[in-house]
Amino acid sequence: MEPICATSISHIIYPVKDLDETIEFYTQNLGFKVLRRYSSGAGRESAYLELGGVLLEVGQRPDAAPPSANGRLENRIGLTVTDLDGAVELLKSRGVEMEDEAYEARTFWGRQCKIKDPSGYSVTLREWKAPDGPTFPDWQPRHEGTIRTG
Repeated sequence: MEPICATSISHIIYPVKDLDETIEFYTQNLGFKVLRRYSSGAGRESAYLELGGVLLEVGQRPDAAPPSANGRLENRIGLTVTDLDGAVELLKSRGVEMEDEAYEARTFWGRQCKIKDPSGYSVTLREWKAPDGPTFPDWQPRHEGTIRTG
């Protein structure tokens, strides 16, 4: 079967409890930019937040339940940072909630941590250790119990 030839990720949609608080969190703490803000009827307001050419589409849904790993779909985005310790220190100083402190990853060379956004979504911050990166072909696990299968 012929693939549809997608070229990149266009957008990710998150329903959020408070649109203003969410916009402030992602722009002030994580470097996103507001591209547009709009209302599509019934008083529901949304915004496109951009980082690295990918849109995070956040829409005001006051009844939005935070995602959970307990049997429900877990929504999470991952962001690359160049200095994980510095990022964690800055975010903690701003009162950002840590979900998981920095730890050595099992599926790539480097470290990561998880923070919580105002609606309860997990955001993973990842610091790659060279030469590993998203397209590094020679990655091999360094932890017992983790194997490369493809």
